[in-house]
Amino acid sequence: IMLGLGTLICILYILRYAQRVQKDPSKSFIYGQKEEIEAHFGVSAESNHVLTNRMRLMLLVFTLCFIIMIYGVSRLDWWFKEMTTVFFAGALLIGVIGKIRESAFVETFVKGASDLLGVALIIGIARGVSVIMDEGLISDTMLYNASSVTEGMNKGVFINAMLYIYSGLSFFIPSSSGMAVLTMPIMSPLADTVGIGRESIVNAYQLGQGLFAFINPTGLILASLAIVKVGYNKWLKFVMPLILILLVLSMLFLTLEVYL
Repeated sequence: IMLGLGTLICILYILRYAQRVQKDPSKSFIYGQKEEIEAHFGVSAESNHVLTNRMRLMLLVFTLCFIIMIYGVSRLDWWFKEMTTVFFAGALLIGVIGKIRESAFVETFVKGASDLLGVALIIGIARGVSVIMDEGLISDTMLYNASSVTEGMNKGVFINAMLYIYSGLSFFIPSSSGMAVLTMPIMSPLADTVGIGRESIVNAYQLGQGLFAFINPTGLILASLAIVKVGYNKWLKFVMPLILILLVLSMLFLTLEVYL
């Protein structure tokens, strides 16, 4: 129910924003970047390209790269080196099929790689924060103090406190699997002390980390925004009302869960 209702709210929120921008483009949070974004991504309202068989074959190769990657990761224990090889080979094959000149291919490849340099730096810095927190045992200290604060609380207050604790810890532990490994052995037994099921802790973990992921600067959001050339401040203006709506909904569902 929560997943369906949350998805519906997100869809309606985006549609409402799209309709508002369609009526008045100046209402867009990135209206001032319109020309810059169109120039960067090569957007043109007057373009009228025909999808040829050669282009279809290139799209097929591009799609196959993802299929091969998914199979390799799930069945053959592939990771970054293997995935990189697949996409690099796919890029070369697309260049051959499209009869792209070597100089143009290399220039385009280098240009695309240069766009990702800033993304790589952001990911590295974000990872650095996590490493410092882990190696300095700061994460463990915060986790211990968080568990001490919630011990013996009213179950309604407790489960909502867990929601905010997981949101806060996500800044220091952006990895969802890492968060689960570190926190579940400590937080789950606390559920027994206040008389609620341990599955409620799992739900608080999923909702807390999931909501904060929209704005977590140590996660993937900054890298994603860098790719599409959207400022973090403009993203916050767009997404914060949605997060607040989903936060209230999450608190309501968690409270009902522990009392019903």
